[in-house]
Amino acid sequence: MRLLYSLMLYLLLPGVLLRLWWKGQGVAAYRRHWKERLGRGLPSQQAAIWLHAVSVGEVRAAQPLINALRERYPHKTLLVTTSTPTGRQTVRQLFIDKVECCYLPYDLPGAVKRFLSTLDPALAIIMEVELWPNLYAELAARGTPLYLVNARLSQRSLQGYQRLGRLMRKTLRHVVHIAAQTETDKARFLELGVKPENLSVTGNLKFDVQLPADFDLQVAQIRPLLAGRQPVWLAASTHEGEEALLLRTHKALLQRYPQALLILAPRHPERAAELAQQCTAEDLSGRVLSAPVSDPGRETVWLVDRLGWLVYGYGVADAAFIGGSLVDRGGHNPVEPLLAGVPVISGPQIANFAELYAQLEAAGAAFIVNGGTGLSMRLTDWLDDRGKRDRAVDAGRWIVRKNQGSLARVLNIVDHH
Repeated sequence: MRLLYSLMLYLLLPGVLLRLWWKGQGVAAYRRHWKERLGRGLPSQQAAIWLHAVSVGEVRAAQPLINALRERYPHKTLLVTTSTPTGRQTVRQLFIDKVECCYLPYDLPGAVKRFLSTLDPALAIIMEVELWPNLYAELAARGTPLYLVNARLSQRSLQGYQRLGRLMRKTLRHVVHIAAQTETDKARFLELGVKPENLSVTGNLKFDVQLPADFDLQVAQIRPLLAGRQPVWLAASTHEGEEALLLRTHKALLQRYPQALLILAPRHPERAAELAQQCTAEDLSGRVLSAPVSDPGRETVWLVDRLGWLVYGYGVADAAFIGGSLVDRGGHNPVEPLLAGVPVISGPQIANFAELYAQLEAAGAAFIVNGGTGLSMRLTDWLDDRGKRDRAVDAGRWIVRKNQGSLARVLNIVDHH
């Protein structure tokens, strides 16, 4: 079965590389370091500990774990791999040169063997759920212990993996232990054939993420740039299909709050220029943050095209909408805005964070809306009643504190297996 799987990957490889080149037309970073995806041109220094986090969200969730591993093993080299340029850039921003970084190669037998032969990790940790049959088999053949941490498994992913049947069951047998986020995730892994003794529920590492040390300083530097524009609401990690509705909602809000500002942060920052054109089409003045300011103080929309800036934007926002939830993306992580003291609104597509949103809704810290009318009503409710907004902020911070502790549980598992 794995042989057939590998053959299919080799047949698909030309198309995959062509797609990588095509994406590089819009984002040049996709064309850089491409040899690493084939297990070549890797860092020369071997890594005692290897952690894989596919993209930005997983890298940020892994931040407390990476810091803890660096403190625990200060003399051991730590390698972090990603699958996207934005993930790689986030690693560099968060850790500078304190960890090695490269792309995880495609799950081709030759690429995987070159990767592991070059870096020879003594410990492998994979964030959330990335099930690669050849990689897992090669790690097992080398006797390298493998852990899945902060693991989650959506119903859709479960059904997809079940179609691969025996191949996935055999792949998962190579994992020493799976630290699942929730009881629901644990139950789904059991359905895939994972033994109960190899599973535990440790919670979500994202609750253990802290605001940057310079958070207050950076927020204080942003506030004067607002030039009296209030209120401010922020739409984070948005996707195509959501922004048009968000811009129309903002246009309606301007009738009630003429000085209102929308900070719009697309999930893929390179889309900011495209969104500036959408602003013009809606008769809104949009400013891409990295572009020169032609008419300062007149913009009604700020478009975020800088990785790492979003967390500071939360610090000046009165409310936040979390994207990927009005389209079928499963939603994105609401913990960071809650930490920054911002109440959260989301669309209904929140499969990735369903249990968390259930807690937040019950506590009054977040609200689920179905479209622009509901979004506008909730924003207006909070903006008109600061007391109600502040109670939502307090509830959100309480939920975050209640769910912290995953880091200690994950470290305990890795230390004792």
